[in-house]
Amino acid sequence: MRRSLTRTTAAAAALALVLSLLGQASALADDNPPPDRPDTSTLTARGEACSTDPDHPTLLNSTTLTLRALITHPDAETVSTQVKAQFEWGLEAADEPLGSAESSYTWVSPGSPPAPRTATARDLPEEALIGYRARGHDTRAWGEWSDRCWIEISTSKPAAPPTVTSDDYPDDDRFHGAPGRAGDFTFSSNGVDDAVAYHYSVDDNTCTTPVELEEPGGEATVRITPQRSGPRSIHARSADAYGNSSPCVRVYDFLVAPHADPVAHFPLDEGEDSTAHDTVVRERTAEGTGAIDWARGRVGERTGADYRLESAAVVTSGGHLRTEEPVVDTSGAFTVSAWVRLDGTGSDAVAVSQDGEHTSGFQLGYNAAEEAWVFQRAAHDGPDAGFGHRASSTDPAQTGVWTSLTGSHDSSTGELSLYVDGVLQETVEQTSAGTTEGAFVIGGGQVGGGFVGAWPGAVDDVLVWNRAPVTADEEGSGGRRSEIWEAANHPVVPEGTWWLGETEGGTAEDTSDHGLDAVLHGDPATVWDGAFNDGLFEPGVLLDGTGGEHLRTDGPAVRTDRSFTASAWVRLDDGGADAVALSQSGVGTSGFALGYDAGLRRWVFETPVQDDTGSVEVHRVTSTTSAPIGEWVYLAGVYDHTDGTLTLHVDGIRVAEAEHVGAWHADGDVVIGGAGHAEGVERPWTGGVGLAQLHQGAALQHQIASIEFGILPV
Repeated sequence: MRRSLTRTTAAAAALALVLSLLGQASALADDNPPPDRPDTSTLTARGEACSTDPDHPTLLNSTTLTLRALITHPDAETVSTQVKAQFEWGLEAADEPLGSAESSYTWVSPGSPPAPRTATARDLPEEALIGYRARGHDTRAWGEWSDRCWIEISTSKPAAPPTVTSDDYPDDDRFHGAPGRAGDFTFSSNGVDDAVAYHYSVDDNTCTTPVELEEPGGEATVRITPQRSGPRSIHARSADAYGNSSPCVRVYDFLVAPHADPVAHFPLDEGEDSTAHDTVVRERTAEGTGAIDWARGRVGERTGADYRLESAAVVTSGGHLRTEEPVVDTSGAFTVSAWVRLDGTGSDAVAVSQDGEHTSGFQLGYNAAEEAWVFQRAAHDGPDAGFGHRASSTDPAQTGVWTSLTGSHDSSTGELSLYVDGVLQETVEQTSAGTTEGAFVIGGGQVGGGFVGAWPGAVDDVLVWNRAPVTADEEGSGGRRSEIWEAANHPVVPEGTWWLGETEGGTAEDTSDHGLDAVLHGDPATVWDGAFNDGLFEPGVLLDGTGGEHLRTDGPAVRTDRSFTASAWVRLDDGGADAVALSQSGVGTSGFALGYDAGLRRWVFETPVQDDTGSVEVHRVTSTTSAPIGEWVYLAGVYDHTDGTLTLHVDGIRVAEAEHVGAWHADGDVVIGGAGHAEGVERPWTGGVGLAQLHQGAALQHQIASIEFGILPV
């Protein structure tokens, strides 16, 4: 009896233990849920997003796809957990899947984003509706399947590229248009009815620019602006909805005529009376109304070997010039440029415009509220039209300084652009534009049918084109720069030329029309004709650096905050100390210095970052080889305000270039033989100097070769 009770008690205990373990297992299962159901927004096939709509599947062009999903787990909020993904794919309405694949496991941890899991599906059927889905596993259990994502595959490429035609640039072996002048080009399907887009490129076989179609196999017209003259070509390809593409091949050839000449050019070099002549249309003139005067210009007149800047710009304070008829169609593409000098900022002012019936078709000038240069147009020619489309300068307009302004209207894009000293300031869109058929005006504008915006200052060298400007440098053109750069940096004009061939007296003559003779500070008996220049075969001056001998003008020659070129023939007789052959004085330091660095034993061209005394940071460029002692060498330093660079030329060869950020104007004297400033001269030159020159504008390599021998650059 006792043995029977013992057995019963043991059985009951065992049963209790089993029930306890089963309860713990059930609780453990409740505490360890499976991975979350994947969200279809995280599923992709070959990088393309999931479409859960079988009527609009994702279209793909490969039968091998990388499937991707994010697998999350509830436990990952508190502990690290391993997860993997399983993908399954099959045909629509099929009972059995076509295949499945699993990823490897990865850890998901608290605070860390889930890592995507991927697997590869291979040998998928084409032109059939396929659904794929994903679920997660955590080493213990599978989670729920996601909804299906639908795809359709085709690898058949379009049979042909599009055809291209153009009435503006026809393929007829004749020259048409011009660089910068846009034309319409029409792309057609060429029998590829399922093409949803075309892609093209000009002059290369990249075919990267898309042309979207309103319907498959449709036609589309785009505006293309050639940037260079001569033979041009278009490569193109057709693309279908699956992403398949025909080869990128050459489909169209056309010829672009050379740059069209300006339709109007008023040099404003008359210097007398009140009539300005257009050099393009000989019978066209701009007649003065009100007070007209003349001043020293930025662009002058070449007369043989001489160049005249005096009285080569019109002063319109109180008056203006106007033609009888318009010079450009303002509804199409056009560009207008001018050198302007603003002498007052009290109110809005217009340098160049063209009248409409009520309102100017465009205005290039100054806006007083913004204190900025502007190129602006009205939406229409009406009595109440305002200039709602305006491109403005990023920096305030400067007064008393010759500034290059260029405004352009690109009819292919509807964009207005403003360039100041060759640098793009702003581009704005104009939704509508009409033509104005009134007078072309220099020195004012029109609002409400009346004259407004009289220009308080001077205007020089006005040019008008019936096309957009060429903004890129031409390849293979021997260094030809863009029209925008040319407008801001050329012509390169002489503002000081000192041959230094005197034999007596106390001054060296400036043979430019600036008349900045340089006073000798030294002994005429030893300075004049003291060093024969065997490069020019001309006499030069001999300066004793230990005695501080130099020559100095009364006033500046160039604006050092605009592009300029400084040059001189030099012979260095003592390389033991820094020496400067040519400079222009500021108050505390020179605005630039062209000379020699004794520490480096090299030629140097430098500009301080500010006008200050003592140690001043400088932008500088040095020669790549040592400076020879006792030999004549030709040095030229170029500051390009548009590009922001300093360039050094030695014996006509461009040897180095450096970046230049910011500029200031040294308004003091030119010094030959030292680094000048208001209190005197530093780094005096020991040796010979001949033909020192200062030009406004950035000289190019071929122009340096002319300046080297005192020839006017072209």
